[in-house]
Amino acid sequence: MPCDAVILVRPSSPGNLGSVLRVAANFGVPRVELVEPGPDPGDPEVGRWACGAERHLEIRVHPDLEAAAAPYHTLVGTASGRGRDNLPVVPPRDAVAWLSRRDPRGLALVFGNETRGLSREDLDRCDLVVRVPTNPEFPVLNLTQSVAILLAYLSMELAPPPPGLPEPAPEASVAALMDHLQEALLEIGFLDPANPQRILRKIRRLLGRAGATPNEVAILHGMCRQMIWAARHRPGGEAPQRDEV
Repeated sequence: MPCDAVILVRPSSPGNLGSVLRVAANFGVPRVELVEPGPDPGDPEVGRWACGAERHLEIRVHPDLEAAAAPYHTLVGTASGRGRDNLPVVPPRDAVAWLSRRDPRGLALVFGNETRGLSREDLDRCDLVVRVPTNPEFPVLNLTQSVAILLAYLSMELAPPPPGLPEPAPEASVAALMDHLQEALLEIGFLDPANPQRILRKIRRLLGRAGATPNEVAILHGMCRQMIWAARHRPGGEAPQRDEV
C-alpha cells in the first residue's frame, strides 16, 4: 500500500473511528494517527465497528496535528465541497499524478472532524489538498466513505515511482523551516505582520509541490539566517518596501 498512515483530526463518532480502522486495515495501511479523538480507541463501540482491525494496525494518539504528522514526508489533506471555494484543491486523479513524481515513502492522508473538517491552519500544513468529486447539491461525504474512496483510488491508480527519486524532508523539518522563514521574511519587511499567512501558505504549497529534500531545507535555513543577519546590520536600520504578491 503506498499510504503509510491515515491521520484523523478530532474524530467524534465511535462508529466512524472504528469503521476507519477497518478500512485502513483493509487496504494495508500500517498506522492510524489520532489527534485529540473524542472516543477512546479502546471503547467497545469502536471495537464493534472495527471488527478486529485494531489487531492489524498501530494506533497512536497525539495532542495536535504537528505531533501526528512529524514523521511523515508528504501530507495530503482532504476538504469537502462545501464552503471551500477559495481553497486550492485537486481531484484524486491529479493527486495521483503529483504523487507519482515523488518518493512514496512517508505518505499520510489527513482527514478532519466529521462536522467541521480540517481547519485552515491544518490545511496549510499539508503539501496538497484533495477533494473527492461529488454532486454539488449534496457534496459532503461521510468520513469513512472519504477514507475508503481515497485509499481505494490510491491502491488502484498509484503506480510504483521511478527509482532514484529524492526523499522529501519530514514534516517536522518543513514546519521548522516555515517558522524560520516567517521570522526572516518579517525581519526584512516582506510579510505583512498583520497577516503573514497570506504569503506563507503559498510558500508552503510551493515547498510541498517541490518535495524539498533535507539538504534543500538546510540551504533555505542558511538563507534565512543570512537574511536575518543582513536585516539587523543594514545601514540606517530601515526595512525595504514590502512587495505586493
